[in-house]
Parts: sequence; C-alpha cells; structure tokens
Amino acid sequence: QRLRLTKKNSRLVIVLVGLPGRGKSFIARKLQNFVTWRGSDCRVFNVGKYRRQAADGACGADFFDSKNEAAAELRQKAASLAMQDMLKWLDNEDQDGNCSGTTTPTHHRKDRVSIFDATNSTHERRAWVLKECTCGIKRAGKPTGIVFVESICDDKDLLHANFMTKVNNSPDYKDMDVNDAMEDLLSRVKKYEEAYETIEDDTQSYIKIFNLSSKMLVNHIYGRMAKSIVPALMAWNIGTRPVFICRTGETMNESERMNRRCSMSRSENLGRQGLMFRDALFDYMKVECLDFMSRRKKAEFTPNLNTGTSISGMRNRGLSRGTSSTNLISLSSQNSEDEDEYVGADGVTPLPFPCHILSSTMPRARQTVEWKDKPYEVEMLSNLNPLDKGDFTGQELEELEVKHPEWYNKLVADPFYTRFPGGECYGDLTSRLESVVVDIEQAVGPVLVVSHVSVLQVLVAYFRNTPVESCTSIEIPLNTVIKFTPAKGGGWAESSHCVLPPSPSNSPRNDLPSLDNGVWGNSSLSLDGLRPPLVTTPVGTQLNFSDHLGMVSPPDSLSSSSRAAPPIWGDHSKRNSTASLPKFPSENIL
Repeated sequence: QRLRLTKKNSRLVIVLVGLPGRGKSFIARKLQNFVTWRGSDCRVFNVGKYRRQAADGACGADFFDSKNEAAAELRQKAASLAMQDMLKWLDNEDQDGNCSGTTTPTHHRKDRVSIFDATNSTHERRAWVLKECTCGIKRAGKPTGIVFVESICDDKDLLHANFMTKVNNSPDYKDMDVNDAMEDLLSRVKKYEEAYETIEDDTQSYIKIFNLSSKMLVNHIYGRMAKSIVPALMAWNIGTRPVFICRTGETMNESERMNRRCSMSRSENLGRQGLMFRDALFDYMKVECLDFMSRRKKAEFTPNLNTGTSISGMRNRGLSRGTSSTNLISLSSQNSEDEDEYVGADGVTPLPFPCHILSSTMPRARQTVEWKDKPYEVEMLSNLNPLDKGDFTGQELEELEVKHPEWYNKLVADPFYTRFPGGECYGDLTSRLESVVVDIEQAVGPVLVVSHVSVLQVLVAYFRNTPVESCTSIEIPLNTVIKFTPAKGGGWAESSHCVLPPSPSNSPRNDLPSLDNGVWGNSSLSLDGLRPPLVTTPVGTQLNFSDHLGMVSPPDSLSSSSRAAPPIWGDHSKRNSTASLPKFPSENIL
C-alpha cells in the first residue's frame, strides 16, 4: 500500500472539500502558486465559475438546498463540465484532443497537478470524482493520483474573517449590500450543513486542515505530498505580516583592499558602503516593524505572535530554541500587552521591534544584520547561499564564451536549467529554497531575508507568482529592500524601497545587465539613476512575459559576433557599463 501511494504520477488531482467560507479558494490559489513555482504545471478548476455560467449568473441560498432537485441537477452539470475540462488539461489535450503539454528547452514534459475547487461535501460526490478520475476503462493508460484536502473551521473569529472576505470579493455578491450578502451566505452555509458529510473513508488519501492549519490530520500521504505539499499547507495562514528581502551590503572596494592589504575572497567583509547600508537597513526596519505592530492592534483578526512552538513563528520575551515546554505554556497564557516587550537572543537586552531574520552563511550577509547593541537572533541557512558555479567559479562570461562555447550556447538557450559543471542550475535553487519559503509563509510577524541575487530572484518569482523559469531576468537592486505583504486571495502586494543611494562606483547601475538582456519589464524599475523611494507593483496583475521580458529564442547557431549573453547576472561581480556582456559572478563582491 505504501509503495503504491509513494509512486509519483505525472498526473495528480487535489480535490478540495469543505463548507462555503472555509478558505478553500485561498488554499487553491496558494497551492497553485507553490506547485507551479516548484516546477509543475498547475491549474485550478473552480466549479463555482461553471455553475454561474450554467445558471446565467449568481444564485441565491435556495439554489443550494439539497431538496431542490432542479438546482441539484444544474450543480451536477457544472461539476461535470469542470471535470471534463480538468481531465482534458490533465492529459495535455486541447479541445480537439491533441497533446499540448508544456516542455522546457532541455527537459521532458512537466508533470501536471490540477485542483478541483468545490464543496464536494458528500460521500456520493467524492465517490463520483474518484470514479471519473481513475476509471479503468475511461482512463486506461492514464494513471492519476487523487488526494482530498478537507478544510474544517469552527473558530468564530476566523469564520467571520473568511465570510467577510467572501461577501466582499465573491462574484456571487457583486454589487450586493454587505448585510444582505452576509445573510445569504449564512443561509447557504446552513443548507450545505444539512447534507454535509466529512471524510471518513481511510482507504482514501486525504488531508484534513482544521482552522486553516492550526491542526492537521493526514491519511495515506507519502512521496511529494508528504515532503512538500503538507509542510506548505501547514504554513499558510491568513494573518497579515510583512516580508522584507534584500541583498547583502557591499563588500570592500579596491582602495579598501589595498589599505587592508587583502585580496578578494568568498569570506570578504562589508566595506564602508556596506556598513552604511547595514545602518540604513536597521532604521528602515524599525519604522516598518513598529508600524506593523501598531496596525496589528487595530486589525479585526490577528494570530497570536507566540503561536505554536515553531522556530519561525514570532518569538518575543527571549523565546529561543532552548525554551522549555513549561515556559511555552506560560508564554501562551500571557496577555496581549506582553507583545510590546521584545528581548534579544541573549535573553536580556530589550529590542526595539520584533523581526525574524534569515541570512546566508556568507560573512557579508551576517554582517548586514549585525546591528550595534541589538542582539537579534539570526538564522543562518546554507539554503540561502548563492548559486554554486562549480568548476566555473570565479570565471566571467567572456572567458566561458571562449573556453567553453558549447556549454555557453546551452546557457544562452536555457539559463534556468543549464547546470554549471560540478555546481548548480537555477532550477536546483527551487529545491533548496522550499523549506525557506515554508519558513517565511508560516511566520505571523515580520520576516527579513538577506541573501544574494540568484537566490532572491527565485524567491521574488514565488511572491510575484510569475514563471520561475524567467526569474533570471528579475532585477534585484543594491541597497534596496523589496517588501511583500499578503493581499486578498492569497497573493502578495509588492513595494520597493531604496534605503541608501548607490555608491559612486555603482552609478550608473553597472552591477546589472541592460534592459536588452531581459530585465523585469516594469518601467518603474528603471536602471537609470536612483530608484524612487517607493515603487508598487499592482496586486493581481498578470504579466505576459513574452511582452515584458523581451526574451526571444536564440538563433540555431551563434557566431562570436552575434552571440547574445544569457539573461543572468552575478551574485557578486560588477560589470563595466561599456562591456558587451555582463560579467559572470565571481565569488567575491556583494
């Protein structure tokens, strides 16, 4: 049984189960983003959309009465249409039944994960879903894994927050008075509750989520579901909190190295400009985090900062890895006023604001958050270290173009999946950053991540919900903090804040490739001069990467005069503004 369930199928269906207002659509969108970022094709099939089309608009609470036979027939029709479309997509078929799957330049066809988003509230409906997806006759030769994910919620505050989100955003309640919409929703929920049957069949693979991850129950869950999906489901929460990411401060310039009689190295320390950024970063974080705590007190629903025993949850009053279970119980019973008291990693020194800090193990990253007399606990993770260039460490693109033209052509054709000999490719970063994403998602207070360009490009792709394969073209400016805050529906709102003007040696921005090399296409993210203090990316904007990134397929053969540089730039090195190619990252600066 375990061997059978551990087998990885190229087709997986995640079937959501739960009453209205239990966060199913929130879970669906978060799942889609996470699974797509991990490298699979994923699509949500929302039965409610099909139902609105079949019913020619929104439906009142009576439509969901189990005794309403005409409505039940229409609901089944909508579910059948959604199922039909889902199975076609899952089998990589277009409307004419032709195969149309997604492939990468150097990889096989991606596996596909579909999310069947509906209440699926009865044993009968779930049995129908299971039969349609796994029928030995209809689905012969198309093995498909099925996992049910049931969202159960009885927390009154959480339910109210979910209901308010639904009445304010659901197409069913568009242009409807909030009070009338809430009355209709509660009536609809009551109709569903009359016929609702929770999952009890232990022969099936299922996950039960209680109150949006405060507790979970899993049954027959193995393989990638256990390794990746379950931790992600446990991490997601609807609490608002800011996530800040930035590059490390600048290391020493040539003049500073000469004065100190030292050479470039991976373990190089921050230079004068880097130390200035460190201090400016602290001032910025102090303002942002104190503002967050002020607004948090006024919020309608906020998770306790001492939620659970997670190392990544907000810890105040000196809570550290050595805290005993007795102390945890004591902390959880304290009133909300105690959240105003924050103590450093030494258990004694008062801290001005709460923040969970993650950094790479590089000295320059650790030094970026070594704030004077403020002993914040910093979790140093090798997962956040820059892309490993293997045998090509320290070499520039110009050198590789001449010495290794065959490999260089592969890099131009596929900068995301081309692996450096003895090292990594960008695709490898998603694997080692999975746990970091879960760490960030499960936090209920401010999080700061200090890392390097390659790593941050992959993280930004996750928060932007944009194709991770195109992340090599995302700009990560120096001396700038990119801030992400949860937005409605499970997405993230983005803003960019330059906290320190660039040093003369970096102006104009010669540490980044030109726009012709495929930089992020938002005009507000220009490379000319100093970035404005605040740049906001509209929430929910779907970007067409063929338009925005300006990337074209490379020619079949590349001569030395026409060969284009791949849209990739360094974690460390800087490029001269007159150079024809961006330098490949050496190991030594930034």
